[in-house]
Amino acid sequence: MTIAFEELEGSPVIAVGADGTTARRVFRVAWADWPQFVRDLIGSYRRAGTDYYFIPPLEFPGLPGVVVSSLEVSPFDPGNPDGTEVSTLTSGTNSYPAAGAKITADYEALPADDEPSRGELPATPSGTYLTYRADLGSEFHTTSSRGWHWDTAGSPPLAPDVNPGIVIPTGVFRLIWQRVVAPNWTAIRQLRGKVNDAPFVGAAAGTVLFLGARVVRQFEFGEGMGFWRVEYLFSERAIELAGGGLAGWNHAYKEQAVNGEHWLPLVDEDGNGPYAAADLTPLFEFGTG
Repeated sequence: MTIAFEELEGSPVIAVGADGTTARRVFRVAWADWPQFVRDLIGSYRRAGTDYYFIPPLEFPGLPGVVVSSLEVSPFDPGNPDGTEVSTLTSGTNSYPAAGAKITADYEALPADDEPSRGELPATPSGTYLTYRADLGSEFHTTSSRGWHWDTAGSPPLAPDVNPGIVIPTGVFRLIWQRVVAPNWTAIRQLRGKVNDAPFVGAAAGTVLFLGARVVRQFEFGEGMGFWRVEYLFSERAIELAGGGLAGWNHAYKEQAVNGEHWLPLVDEDGNGPYAAADLTPLFEFGTG
């Protein structure tokens, strides 16, 4: 059903800045129509069995990828309310059938599908979008004096109370998945604390550790409406080996090198490393619950 509306004087306003394009439009609709008008603007999903069908948000005319980021609904004529539905605090609210509703819609640009990032991002369902954010860091590793000596005449050993430290470059990155209809709660629980079993976002297998997720509601509006914003946190540890390749989370430093390598795989009596390896891509699939 097409909803009748008018765009008010002074609308739209468009701003172009270093962080992208933003805009604002102001509409007037019948008071009874504002809930459906809001749904049309922000988009939604419909579920049929185990499948989800995406109804995309309405883009700003002439600006592809610029969609609604927030909305405000207010009376067009606040001085003329109809309070017949207000008998208790939960029975209803004022309505404004005479003048209708004023809807202020703020828009912002979605990240482009070809947004440059390090390596290929995981595939996600249509209608959602994924961004990459990274922070550089370091890890300080203390070693024993047993494996070191002074590089001087006579090669005197280090004193027992001297423990050289090694600074290891590390990285923390976030994959921020927006407009998610159903987070995969099972995958989040099962994969937390595991490392990647295959290349992931440009990182070699075994070098990315999944730390967890922060999940919040997004565009929550009425029963069965709204999305989720899922921010996944990963830590990368990739140390170049003397013989080539990379040491990841299941490697540990050994004072006495083996074949010229100090960073060696660490396993228990069953041959298992400290961190189990797993496929991390289910994190970017919709859950079934």
